[in-house]
Amino acid sequence: MTKHNPENERIKRSYFIFLKEAKQLSEPSVDAAAKALSRFGEYTRHRDFKAFHSHQAVAFKRHLV
Repeated sequence: MTKHNPENERIKRSYFIFLKEAKQLSEPSVDAAAKALSRFGEYTRHRDFKAFHSHQAVAFKRHLV
């Protein structure tokens, strides 16, 4: 089983730059977003973000509580 998806990693890296530069979030806030995406990636077994469906987010939220 893969521990990451290379395409997802590129998307996440761009997103973190966006959060830091455009949204002007602090480093701890960007780190929190990274941790959350990492947990979501583990939950979805690192499926490609292109195959994302909103039901995955709902199921992940239910999984957390």
